[in-house]
Amino acid sequence: MDAAHKYYSRLDLVYGIWTTAIVGGRSTSDIQRTTNTVAGVSLGIAVLQFIMSTVFFCCFAIASSRMTDRLRRAYLSSVVHQDAEFFEKVGPGEVGTRMIKDIASVRAAVGEKLSILISSLSTLIVAIIMAFSRAPRLAGVVFSIIPFSLILFTVVGQLSSKAEARLLTVDGQAGTLLEQILSSVRVVQSFAAEAFLAKKYDAYLQRLQKLAKWRSLVRGIELGVANCVTSLIYSLTFWYGSKLVVGESLEVGLMFTIFYNMFNALFSLVNILPHILAIKDSAAISAQLLKDIERVPTIDVCRTDGAKLWDDEKINANIELRNVTFSYPSRPDHKSLVGVDMVLEGGKVTALVGASGSGKSTIAALLMRYYDPSSGQLLLTGHDTRSLNLAWLRSQISVVSQEPQLFTASIFENIAYGLTGTPYELPSDPSEAQLQDARNRVEWALKQAQAWDFVCSLPEGMDSRVSGARTGVLSGGQRQRIAAARALVRRPRILLLDEGTSALDSETEQRLMKAIHKEQEETGMTTILIAHRLSSIQNADRIIAMSNGKVVEQGTYQELMALGGVFSALVKHQTSAAQPVGQEPKSSENQDTIPATSFTLPQLVKSRPDSDASTVAVPPEALESGDAGEAKTPGSLSRRFIRLLSRYSFWIMGGVVGGMAIGASFPIAAWLIGFVMQTFSIQDDDSRLLREARKWSLWFLILALINVGTSFVAGFFLSAGADRIDRRLKLVSLVSLLKQEIGYFDKEENASGALTAAVASHANNVAAAIGLVWQQLITATANFLGSVILGLVLSWKLTLLGISPVPFIIVAAYYNIVFIEKYEREAQKPLEEASAFASENVDAIKTVAALGREEAIMQQFDKSASKHAAKSRNLAIGALGFGVGIGSILLLSAIVMWWGTALLIRGHITLSQLYSSFEAIVIAGYSAGRMFTFIPDWARMIRGFRSVCEWEDRHPDVAVLKSTKLMTTEPRTLEKVEGELVFTSCTLKYASRPKPAVCDVSLTIKAGQSVAFCGPSGGGKSSIISMISRFYDPTTGTIFLDGQDIRSIPLDEYRSYLALVSQDAVLYEGTFRENLTLGETSVTQDQLERACRDASILEFIQSLPEGFDTSVGFKGSQMSGGQRQRICIARALLRNPKILLLDEATSALDAESEQSVKLALEQASKGRTTISIAHRFSTIQGADVIHVVEEGRIVESGSHAELLTLNGRYLDLIRSQL
Repeated sequence: MDAAHKYYSRLDLVYGIWTTAIVGGRSTSDIQRTTNTVAGVSLGIAVLQFIMSTVFFCCFAIASSRMTDRLRRAYLSSVVHQDAEFFEKVGPGEVGTRMIKDIASVRAAVGEKLSILISSLSTLIVAIIMAFSRAPRLAGVVFSIIPFSLILFTVVGQLSSKAEARLLTVDGQAGTLLEQILSSVRVVQSFAAEAFLAKKYDAYLQRLQKLAKWRSLVRGIELGVANCVTSLIYSLTFWYGSKLVVGESLEVGLMFTIFYNMFNALFSLVNILPHILAIKDSAAISAQLLKDIERVPTIDVCRTDGAKLWDDEKINANIELRNVTFSYPSRPDHKSLVGVDMVLEGGKVTALVGASGSGKSTIAALLMRYYDPSSGQLLLTGHDTRSLNLAWLRSQISVVSQEPQLFTASIFENIAYGLTGTPYELPSDPSEAQLQDARNRVEWALKQAQAWDFVCSLPEGMDSRVSGARTGVLSGGQRQRIAAARALVRRPRILLLDEGTSALDSETEQRLMKAIHKEQEETGMTTILIAHRLSSIQNADRIIAMSNGKVVEQGTYQELMALGGVFSALVKHQTSAAQPVGQEPKSSENQDTIPATSFTLPQLVKSRPDSDASTVAVPPEALESGDAGEAKTPGSLSRRFIRLLSRYSFWIMGGVVGGMAIGASFPIAAWLIGFVMQTFSIQDDDSRLLREARKWSLWFLILALINVGTSFVAGFFLSAGADRIDRRLKLVSLVSLLKQEIGYFDKEENASGALTAAVASHANNVAAAIGLVWQQLITATANFLGSVILGLVLSWKLTLLGISPVPFIIVAAYYNIVFIEKYEREAQKPLEEASAFASENVDAIKTVAALGREEAIMQQFDKSASKHAAKSRNLAIGALGFGVGIGSILLLSAIVMWWGTALLIRGHITLSQLYSSFEAIVIAGYSAGRMFTFIPDWARMIRGFRSVCEWEDRHPDVAVLKSTKLMTTEPRTLEKVEGELVFTSCTLKYASRPKPAVCDVSLTIKAGQSVAFCGPSGGGKSSIISMISRFYDPTTGTIFLDGQDIRSIPLDEYRSYLALVSQDAVLYEGTFRENLTLGETSVTQDQLERACRDASILEFIQSLPEGFDTSVGFKGSQMSGGQRQRICIARALLRNPKILLLDEATSALDAESEQSVKLALEQASKGRTTISIAHRFSTIQGADVIHVVEEGRIVESGSHAELLTLNGRYLDLIRSQL
């Protein structure tokens, strides 16, 4: 393009020669001969322009793609190697946004915008050289405008950069919140928190919009200055040029050469203005990216120094803490550990117990070197861990946490990740022998972790894929067993179980602990247990009890029981297993059920095996004639886009009017040039020539002043309108996604990271096109139409032939936009996958660090990127279209010069008509060509808006919500809710698993009754809760609430009767108050404190600097699992639901907290239906009815006492905890 645009300046010289021949009074034959030569040269340059433009387009597109691929890789590599302190401020949503939206902006700037900037600068430089070499005095006066323009642009640009930097910060925070929301859709939907969280997200978008108004103001000023300067060129050239023509006999043609030089240069400057803005924006983005890329973490896993204490020999790894004190960086005033001294003996099992928040998990974080002690030392076999090689240290430790993080991959791959850093690590391209060896090791680990049986029951066994998000169909216990297998497969020197068995039933836990003890005896492995379920630590060699960040007791189980202190008190809370009571049990055969035959045929549900949903189901006929019938046809994409624009008609129409006014100024200038040319053809009256020249120069000055106002209006109004559209599209995208069924998020392509990036990029593509591109397109369109009309009025013969290349331009535009959009679509998919991949790994960054998978992640990223390269064929066809469009402009010029001269010689047009028509036609062609520079932006806008519409139009398979407006109020279907639930022959089958998760379950849960489900993990308990919550509908069968099919009740109304506390404690960015109330404004301070007191979390919150108004941080990562869980319990109690669902709600609590929360839950259960899932039988023994669930079926039912006397499966489970 650099070479191509130099030809424009050479054409300026050609035009000058042609003008001299026509105006200079030469003979007709000389004029015709000169015109033929000039037209031939222009035609040759058109061919060269076509070739150069095509080559330039391809080269810059490929170069920008490769450069941003490297930038994306460098950014991800830096992020995954950062320390925990970095992720206290940067979340996965922000990383996903940076990976796709921000780097895509850099790609557009480097590929499209920078290329145009370079070509235009080339035009400017060549024009200056030619002008000063031919007429230095005129060139010097006219070009004096450029420094003035640059000073203005520099000042305004500085203001723009500052505004952009603030925008990027808030945009990153908005992205992080968005990722948090989309990664916890179950919680969002179960608490009907869509409105609150959408408002919270919109608050960030509103902040962005307010910050963006300064950017809009700056853009309006820049555009006004640029277009004003362009019009000043006319005025100054003709005024001063007339003096030189009269006083120094300057050739008129030479004057016009200087004019064309200057006009071409400044026209290019106006043309690149939006590209300069995009480049400046991308420079600010690049600065932030480079800041993160160049950040060297305090705890740097990339450092290769540090000691490696042993290679592969068997050794007892003694761990010692000496006077360790620690505070998290974001809460320096709150000490999590205070002067801790303890020894964890090598080759032994040491258990850490104590109330949640006592500092147990903090010790685990220090051992993994996520953080270093604020003071004191942590020693491994006598060596300070800070002196050890970090990668080696982490390779010696395996961790299983309470909330295990899996990755989107097969079960085999997830467990094989545990081999990272060992001699058995799988290379990126393993041999058959290496693969088989790894599979053998994974099979062994699965058997040790008691996961082999359930894995074998999956459709593809070890090769079955699981979701990295928390939305998959695996139960918490199954995920925890896979995590345990991943920890065991590397046969570590140190095994750290941080509530690593909390989601397991007692029998499975016992078998797993037996396998761990056997492994410890064989290998000398040091085992550290952090547990609240004290039955799992009875056989520990040493138990250390902690409280408030200090060690209060230590010894063996028997010693501490004999001591009668803190540990003994904890144990007593968990040793109250009920004694048998002589009551008749209820077996599963005679439980209280309603037979399926008591319902009419329309009430039954037929299976739909070909469904695309994660569960296979259809809504009942009542829904088919109800909500589904109300769905409206969305209309065509163009009509919807017009409706969107009409919402912001003030801003859009203001910008459109301003843009049309700018566009109209150029045909007016072309019309005036005809009179100017007529003026300079005056031969014998110098005073008249000067007088006429001053008159027309004054008109051009007036035009310049008008352009200031119209340009400002166009730039400011369209940019402000675009910011509002960006806000709306992002909000509509989030609201539309939140109405989807849970199965939608189970799909790999709809991972939270991918959706977060897609929401940001699609809205940004639409807004960027409207804010920057539309002003140019509107101006170019007005230029084109106005110029064509002017040309037809002045000389229809010249204009019709002159615009004959326009069909070529239109066809070229079609092929360009179609194939470039294909190329963009192909390029976008790997970008979204890369963003999802990055977000998933950042969300699990502690797991990544623990596994030492930083380099393996980069290898996986590189392998995925290489498989998804966009096809260059589409790019090449699009580039050909671009070249044809650009070359056609010069072809048009050659035609106009040749045919216009012929018409002039024949007397069909005047000199004034020739030049006005010539200028009009060239401006029309040039304007058509300018549109091509924005075709990629247009393609991205179409694709972005279509994606948002697809989200908005998609009807969830579980239920169709009536509106995407979250705050609409609908009349309630049920006047009064008692809370009775009836299951009739309910079967639930996940599409990804051949075996039903729930099989033909029929039961009645009476209003106000407390019902519990227990049994082995993976047995179907959580699936029953999921059906009650309507995350999935039964494949066959029906669930009734107070006699009404729950699918006939509007989903938002139905869920308002429920409150769910799940295994995964989900907190959002914001304060404790916001996380507890989730936007409910009617909650009083007394109610808030009462709920927190009942959940045993009030004292902790009040100890914080700002109490309830203290920020919880990113996902509450600096609180213990128990503290997070108690906040979630308090949140559920505040909701005062008719049906309370507790899915392992107390699994993360210590015994004392569990007892107090259990009492609170028992109190809260009065007057409402309570449904619990628990592996700790102490928490469910007071339930009215307990159902034992195995392999998707209810095998026993009755009260605690009844089931004990039954001497069946329930008693076996009870005994496994004693």
